[in-house]
Amino acid sequence: MKDYSDFFPYPEFKPLQLNAMDFVSSVVEKKAIGLIEAYCGFGKTIATFAPVLAAGKKVLLLTPSYSARNAATAEALKINKLKGQKLLIADLRAKQVMCKKFETGFFSHEACLNAVRIKQNCEFFSNTFLGKTKNFSPLALSAIEKIESDTADSPEVFFGTGIIEKEPVFFQRFEKICEKQRLCSYEIMKKIIEDADIVILDYFWCFTGIYNILQKIINPKEFVLLIDEADMLIDRLYNEFQVQLSIVALQKLFRQAQILEKNGSLQKTDLDFLEEFVSYTQFFLDKNASEKPLRAENVLDFFVSQFQENAKKQGLEGTIDLSLIIKNLSTIVETILASEEFEKVGARPDSFLFHLEKIKDSSQYLVFIPKTRNRILAKPFEINNVTLANNLSLSETLKQFDSSILFSATLGDPVLLQEELGLNPKETMVFKTSSMPHQNLLLLIDTELNTTFKARERNFVGFKEKINAIRSVDNSLLVGCCNSFETEKFLKEIPFLENAEFSDNLSSEQGYALNIRTKHARSTNKAKNVRNCIIVGLPLPDYSDFYFQQRKGFLEAKYGQTQAGKLLNRKAVDTAVQLMGRITRDLSSPKTITLADSRYKKDFFLGSFYYETIPDYLKQFSRTIDSTQKLRMHIKAFWEEKRE
Repeated sequence: MKDYSDFFPYPEFKPLQLNAMDFVSSVVEKKAIGLIEAYCGFGKTIATFAPVLAAGKKVLLLTPSYSARNAATAEALKINKLKGQKLLIADLRAKQVMCKKFETGFFSHEACLNAVRIKQNCEFFSNTFLGKTKNFSPLALSAIEKIESDTADSPEVFFGTGIIEKEPVFFQRFEKICEKQRLCSYEIMKKIIEDADIVILDYFWCFTGIYNILQKIINPKEFVLLIDEADMLIDRLYNEFQVQLSIVALQKLFRQAQILEKNGSLQKTDLDFLEEFVSYTQFFLDKNASEKPLRAENVLDFFVSQFQENAKKQGLEGTIDLSLIIKNLSTIVETILASEEFEKVGARPDSFLFHLEKIKDSSQYLVFIPKTRNRILAKPFEINNVTLANNLSLSETLKQFDSSILFSATLGDPVLLQEELGLNPKETMVFKTSSMPHQNLLLLIDTELNTTFKARERNFVGFKEKINAIRSVDNSLLVGCCNSFETEKFLKEIPFLENAEFSDNLSSEQGYALNIRTKHARSTNKAKNVRNCIIVGLPLPDYSDFYFQQRKGFLEAKYGQTQAGKLLNRKAVDTAVQLMGRITRDLSSPKTITLADSRYKKDFFLGSFYYETIPDYLKQFSRTIDSTQKLRMHIKAFWEEKRE
């Protein structure tokens, strides 16, 4: 058994935590890719940090939320305080978040570049470097030394009360130091990354074009890549890599260009060119049917032909091609971006056309006009080297590092996850906890009703009765709904329910309703005091959505109907489990969870797929029931036993 004590700041291991750490150690030794599924409250972050650091490796943690960043920072600071390891930490956030020159909403990378290199009027940047060099000023070096020495020698200063268990204010304290000295916190933190043992970044640093920037700051092979909330990664990438050309945004861009043309920043010819492009876009949207697959090549040819036809009418010599259109649009957009007059640039039509040119020969994307007919969308069907902006597949990206570990409270079917990530099962190791030491948990799977579209209205009264049955036993209740329609209907029909979205922390003596597809269901632990939760329905994707239908056809043609169905619906149970994790995180606090939909047990098309996707650590607490009467009986018996 390996010794992780030098990097484990707690007096004892939680159940199975040491097993997970041995697993991580094995993944690192084999330079492999590992997947970890463990319940909320397991201590996954420290269970990955300790063995990686014990192996002499550095940590690069990718996480999508500020709360997860703070939790990771807290673990590192505890190691320093209690184990004296002097680990250096870097938490680099988006440049627009860290920039102090521009007010919120007015930042753009072009405006930043313009202020720094052209006008040389950014006080924060000027104070950070010596003259026009990339050498840090004495003031900047002093700030770096301060944050690094505090991190290594006085980690308690990053906690509001000095108590090491409280949530840290590492990033906030760092920002205050830089702001007080009028320094560029973004450039300072980039410098800290060079020497850091633990680096915390957003997903996009590894899966977009700025991965090239990261490679100039660190050597990936010195780091073990850790991906927190890994079940979110695929959906996050799908959202990241869709592009659009919106007529509303283009019209805003044109209004911005008009202002700059009047003050002399743009030429009249630039304004005329943009007006022409906006006119062609509107014509294309009016001419083409909505929600019909478009060929990227045809979209590009349309713009080229329109410009060429207009040029001939004016008797202009020569021809205009796609590259010139993109170049002209880029000049206009970059001029607007570099201006400090506007909150945000209206659109990036140059980027849209460039992307369409890149994917025009690929079957991996759907290009279409939505029902609203106000934009052209391009969305990927799969995540691969065509989709990712770093020109690597997802698997190839993970292999850039010494080793990679993805962890979450729910991975679903690991075979399906590997399929979507493009991982080779022979190169991938999997660790899943089969039990959870929760002392007072009841999970009921109520199979009496379902929320399929046809049955939704008919069964609403039945679900309303189930909610009232739980409330008759205990006032503390959260109703998890799978869409905004159901959420609003329950709020209207059941007076004691409040909208959980508008509460910072949910009272233990109140009833709430929440659309579990929103960030409020996942990114906060505000439901930790709730004693009972019922999830009404299975949070499946919108089958009527045009993009979903087209992607379904693509996947069915490639994988067959059953496998495609599993890939399309893989996230359904994950979404429900994440809300359950917010509620069950305190392993000693009594809780009841009800999954109210017959499909959690058996689905007409996919059989027991959804039940099999529920993590094993939750199944140990499950009972299947088939009536409201039994639902009330089980919950009443549970609370009577706990209150004796």
